[in-house]
Amino acid sequence: MSSTLRFIRFFVCMLLVSFPAFGKAEKGPSASSPTRASEVAPLELRIAMVSDGHADYFIRLLEESLRLIHQPYHLHYVKDIPARRMWWMLGNGDINLFYGMRTKDKDSNKQLVPVRSALTNGLIGQRVLLIRRADAAVFARVQSVGDLRRTGLIAGFGAGWGDAKVWKAAGLPLYEHAAPWTTIYAMVDAGNRHVDYLPRGVIEVLDEARGHPELAVEPRLLLDYPGDFGFYLASSAASYRPIIERALKEAEATGLKARLMDEAFGADIKALGLDRRLRLHLSVPTEP
Repeated sequence: MSSTLRFIRFFVCMLLVSFPAFGKAEKGPSASSPTRASEVAPLELRIAMVSDGHADYFIRLLEESLRLIHQPYHLHYVKDIPARRMWWMLGNGDINLFYGMRTKDKDSNKQLVPVRSALTNGLIGQRVLLIRRADAAVFARVQSVGDLRRTGLIAGFGAGWGDAKVWKAAGLPLYEHAAPWTTIYAMVDAGNRHVDYLPRGVIEVLDEARGHPELAVEPRLLLDYPGDFGFYLASSAASYRPIIERALKEAEATGLKARLMDEAFGADIKALGLDRRLRLHLSVPTEP
């Protein structure tokens, strides 16, 4: 073998020793390895909330459901603005998430995007009454919706609440309160302000009674109708809906939602003795 050929072979061998990956495709990141380009963008949520007895449940349900599906998020709170103002802010895009009673009016509003998931499994549509103790004997005689109507006692609701339409459809007297809701308890207690009792959801009534010992929880009636709370998004955040719906569906399937509901409301619901109460069924009016 010529010296020239021996030199060429020696040179090639040295190249192979020095560069062992020569001739192989460079190994890139695996399909399962996260890269900056594939990171999930966080949801930027500006949420309105009311500092009441059940707000913590809705926020906790939202947060833990998103964590369950490994969806990052940032929450920014707007607190304790009157509810009507909050709905206006949601429609205007000043906030992009709020929770409240599901109604056909809201669902058909093009500025609002309903998240299609019932948040309390219908519990908010089961109502127990906060009353004046002086009226206890009157309520004790009620055996039907007709009996309640004939008492002439007036139920109190916030202005624009969907529940008010249920009472109107049943012919039950009612008052719609436009001022901050917190002022209505004293009005009921006064007995001369054109509002006599407050129909409150079973997830909220005992908490409110603890905060307003001047009123009493009526012990034997339960008024119920189809209804629930839901999340609503601003139209600018419509792309968040399938993500939040998937998270809430997963919370339902895994038992997370049931656990959070029991932790938040289980003791109070048990104390109310719903199975022992006289149920008076109300209908939700059909809206065009």
